[in-house]
Amino acid sequence: MTRSNLRTRLRTFAAGGLAAASLALPAAAQQEPPMLQPRVDAGELPPLAERMPTGPLVVEPFDELGRYGGNLRSNMRGPSDIMTLVRTVGYENLTRWDNWQPGDPSDGLVPEVVMNLAESVDVNEDATVFTFHLREGVRWSDGEPYDTDDVMFWYDHVYSNSELMPVKPSWSVVEGQPLVAEKIDAYTFTFTFPSSHGLLLTSLATPVIDPDQDIPGRPTTYPEHYLRQFHAAFNDNADQEAREAGMQSWVDRFHNVASAYRNPDVPTLHPWVVTTGVGQGTGEEVVFERNPYYWKVDPEGNQLPYIDTVTVDLTADKEVVLLRAANGDYDFLDTYIGFVTTPENRGTFYDNQERGNYHFREVLPNRANLNILSLNQTAKDPVKRELFQQKNFRIALSHAINLEEIIELVYLGQGRPYQVAERPESPLFDEEMATQYTAYDPALANSMLDELGYTERNSSGIRLGPDGNPITIVLDIAVVRQPWLDSAELIRGYWNDVGVELVINTIERTALWERATNNEYEATVWSASGGADTLFNPRYYFPYDFLSFYATSWGQYYEGNANPEEPPAAIKTQQQLYDQILAEPDADRRTELFREIMDISKDQFYAFGIMQPTRDYGIQSNKLHNMPQTMMASTIYTYPGASNLEQYYFSE
Repeated sequence: MTRSNLRTRLRTFAAGGLAAASLALPAAAQQEPPMLQPRVDAGELPPLAERMPTGPLVVEPFDELGRYGGNLRSNMRGPSDIMTLVRTVGYENLTRWDNWQPGDPSDGLVPEVVMNLAESVDVNEDATVFTFHLREGVRWSDGEPYDTDDVMFWYDHVYSNSELMPVKPSWSVVEGQPLVAEKIDAYTFTFTFPSSHGLLLTSLATPVIDPDQDIPGRPTTYPEHYLRQFHAAFNDNADQEAREAGMQSWVDRFHNVASAYRNPDVPTLHPWVVTTGVGQGTGEEVVFERNPYYWKVDPEGNQLPYIDTVTVDLTADKEVVLLRAANGDYDFLDTYIGFVTTPENRGTFYDNQERGNYHFREVLPNRANLNILSLNQTAKDPVKRELFQQKNFRIALSHAINLEEIIELVYLGQGRPYQVAERPESPLFDEEMATQYTAYDPALANSMLDELGYTERNSSGIRLGPDGNPITIVLDIAVVRQPWLDSAELIRGYWNDVGVELVINTIERTALWERATNNEYEATVWSASGGADTLFNPRYYFPYDFLSFYATSWGQYYEGNANPEEPPAAIKTQQQLYDQILAEPDADRRTELFREIMDISKDQFYAFGIMQPTRDYGIQSNKLHNMPQTMMASTIYTYPGASNLEQYYFSE
């Protein structure tokens, strides 16, 4: 079976439904992982045929069938970096992103949603009722069945419980109304919404995690048979027992014991189950071992995962991580896992390849731009507002910036001069949009500013604005990334050359957030992560929320936040188009609608882009196989989990 054939089987885009293939395999074809054979022989585990669903999900290996054994070694930044675990060893949702990698950029990058724990889903015509059919016979890691009762436990006693989930996740709410779940039978349930929810299946595929509780909060993470004992609805002593266990309340304890990354006792549906959780043992590593009831196989019936154990170091010290990585102590690291494969460290990794027994692999950073400068067009100061809302004022200042020099000096030449635009791998890529106004042309900038009427200057050469005062822009920079500050210092010189003064004000991130919420800033910088998954976070292409720094009050109008201001007609059109996208179940139609948003964004030129990264790199052990050598590093698209880590294997 080729990978393309398998993908065709996994994608059943019939009207009203999306299904994934299962393959019923004869018991004789199923292979027991050697690590588990002694437990089966001792009667501690039933044989594989009794542990698997009737139709296990078949995973086509990326390159070839693997071999059993080995320990996968990686790193996370510390106890709070749970997302690294979610995106590697814990990516099992009702739906998931396809095991994709980008091809020719001209083909675009269109990852698709496939079924996972849900074997299929029927969607009614207006996308308000989703009927999910679970894969029959799937079991939790302790052998208990996973079925609709677990989904309903999540819905009735977690999702609907105002103490456990006081704020409902955005994917589950439409028009301010939370979803309604209903059990049909042991393996069938419905999610119902008051109006169309075009993004439900894609939202369910994303690895969203509750940042406060360190748990994903999805209907695939709450085993009823285990968690009932900690819930106040089923245990009158839950609060007292929680305090005796050192917790403030049953709610705190419930969240803690429900975490598949902290609690070795909670059953999971993941390929590996934690044996030493975050904060346990020495506190220096998290350890996982294979799930004997994992419900996926390779095409020959071998139960996955191939790799027996996973060890993840909790090391925040980048120098320590760099030393260990160069020594070959990790099987893969990159800009999203380990965070040390920077341009500055490339030489170190290159020099130590042979000793560390690893090679380089390519990572496409899913970032539209690493450095976006935004002038707040809704600034409270009426003079600054008048200036910033003038499109030609913004264009002039863009031409005044020497992007090539910034990239060479600040980013060591690792990037391209781009405005805020999608990556070339994205179906929404527009090269004209990406490159407009990027040419360094101070003469043109001066001419444009003169044409706007700002011809008079003070003794320092700074132009006088509409009120007769020098044009001075205060740029707030959160102390997050040094390149932002270094770039701003260069921009200050470029703009001074054309008669505009830039004042740089460093600020803490929380203070910047507060200023943005209260619309109390003139300009700031940030980065745009969505270079190919902007569908989920469009704030850089139209005022979407308070973090649309180029027009925070117009963004707050859309999100209903603290300081709303009704935006101009073009922006309202974009916001209405995005509403249509949220309700549109057809992926191609969503892309068409988003192109309309991008066309308006291109014309409006909201913010200045400085640099879009071209390629990042990662390192990979020469013994690790079936890992794609080029992948898009996207949190939304679950990097690297979408490549199915369960089919990675070691050659020895």
